Amino acid sequence: MSASPLIDCNELLGLLEDPRLVLLDVRADLRDHTMGRRLYEEGHIRAARFCDMEADVSGARTGANGRHPLPDSGRFCANMRRLGLNPDSICVVYDGGACNFAARLWFTLRWVGFENVRVLNGGWRAWREASLPVTRESPDVTVGTWRAATPLERVWDVREIERNLETEDYLLVDARSADRFAGQNETLDPKGGHIPGSINRPCGDNLTEQGLFKTADLLAREFENLLEGRDPASVINSCGSGVTACCNHLAMTAAGLPSAGVYIGSWSEWSANPAHPTEP
Repeated sequence: MSASPLIDCNELLGLLEDPRLVLLDVRADLRDHTMGRRLYEEGHIRAARFCDMEADVSGARTGANGRHPLPDSGRFCANMRRLGLNPDSICVVYDGGACNFAARLWFTLRWVGFENVRVLNGGWRAWREASLPVTRESPDVTVGTWRAATPLERVWDVREIERNLETEDYLLVDARSADRFAGQNETLDPKGGHIPGSINRPCGDNLTEQGLFKTADLLAREFENLLEGRDPASVINSCGSGVTACCNHLAMTAAGLPSAGVYIGSWSEWSANPAHPTEP
């Protein structure tokens, strides 16, 4: 297995003086799109630059392409250059602690071919609980030079998911909570339910009560039990809008079980088309 996509607080602490470090704070809130910026301004890890989930990591919404579509790769790379990303950068990303937004940024960076990126295990919560240094000052940033390269992750589009309903070559694993997967208590999308044939693995199941990812061995056992003999490489991770799906994708990668990729449009895109079949 290659190096873990996760980094702990002590290892990050040792990198804070490295001039190659690009530390990105991507804290966000699905309902309040100004929350991330406010949290950053109230305090953040020293050297961190604020990365906006909506403006920097997501593309333009049309009403039919989901709540957090991928941005144009060129625009995304321009955003990352503005934040100082270079080909030789050591990139670490973090969010409030659930690692959903951080995982989406990690995945998107890998989608444009940037390999040296890791997610802070436990995020801001773990950093604060360890009483490590924080600041309200924003660092000076020199514009970087990173440009898109060969993708390291596969993004699945809605046409491929439509075809898979017929071929069943791939298994969709939905990262939403069990009640939303079952079509209950839907508060983010106009319609409840899930894509036919999907199975459920709530992204919160990847974490311990302390908010850290479970060990690689435990994650591997849990996903293998969930898949019941299916090849992990046949898994397409999905969710509501392509955010928490990336947490499951990250967990599988950390466990040494890389999946086929992520359907970024996920339920919010799928359910927007009345012609698409849904369950339940």
